[in-house]
Amino acid sequence: MLKLDLVAPAALISLTSYLIAVAVHRLQMRIGFVDVDAHKPERTLVARSGGVALMLSLAVGLLYWSALGKLNELVLVYVLSAILTGLIGLVDDLRRLGVASKLLLFCLPALPPALLHLYDPHPYVPGVGHLRLTVLYPLMIVAAYDVAANAFNMSDTHNGLIASAFLVFAASILLSTLMPGPSPLEGFEVLLLTCLAVVVGYLPMNKYPAKMLNGNSGSHLIGSLAASLILTSRREFLALMLLMPQILNGYLVLFTAGLRSKEAVARPTVMRSGGVIAASCNPKAPVTLVRLLVLGRGLTEVELVRRYVTLQVVTSTASLALYWALSLVRA
Repeated sequence: MLKLDLVAPAALISLTSYLIAVAVHRLQMRIGFVDVDAHKPERTLVARSGGVALMLSLAVGLLYWSALGKLNELVLVYVLSAILTGLIGLVDDLRRLGVASKLLLFCLPALPPALLHLYDPHPYVPGVGHLRLTVLYPLMIVAAYDVAANAFNMSDTHNGLIASAFLVFAASILLSTLMPGPSPLEGFEVLLLTCLAVVVGYLPMNKYPAKMLNGNSGSHLIGSLAASLILTSRREFLALMLLMPQILNGYLVLFTAGLRSKEAVARPTVMRSGGVIAASCNPKAPVTLVRLLVLGRGLTEVELVRRYVTLQVVTSTASLALYWALSLVRA
């Protein structure tokens, strides 16, 4: 249960995140660090890397909590791991890292929490109980960061899509802490509020029509925030259900396009007149969740994002209901 004295600082972090995003947007537009928003009928230039704003906002959030005496080792380490993920993504934005290099590099953010033992190696499976994974759990931490960072990156296709999906995910994790199950790690509440506040403040700059794209830095960073919440909330089993849209999308991409970066494969959708997004007829284009959503008449970008977020909400609602029901089996 969240403490009321944490809400006001979180609101301040959210406001600061918005102001930082506005400032970073103006700076990137001024220096020409821009990209074309590919899903607009006209060639709209937008700021290229929202991940920079997210990293700065997370760092400022740490300063706020430190000044209030609410910053503990867990929050510090997990937020710094997310910032490290963003930095690796920023290098990818600037130099286009190879797929193998990215898979290895995105293991690095998992090392600080794993080496400092900021985890509980007894994941809870509702209806079964606690598992003892003392040896395997550090490897699961590495997998969580690598898979989540890349899954969100592969899902980052349209304005505000993964930021909105992350907020639904984080809210679901919060609700799950009110259900039967293990207590989150100490500091989880502060970490959760920091993640929520930063992304909420950033979203107005990224939602349709976006003034700022996430870039690889932003999408990978948001994925790492999801991994951090999974581990610190101790809701590993639930997270597998909550993130099923991202997991399914990643599986479809890997199965149909192989192990290649999203920049190296054909676009799964095409733009039609009137701003309608339709499924590509290119046989080399990968099958993605978005491509499946626009089958038939196609959708505008607003309709597409709305449908994706609706899918995320439905998935989360069903996952929470199932998690609660299974938890009662041993209650």
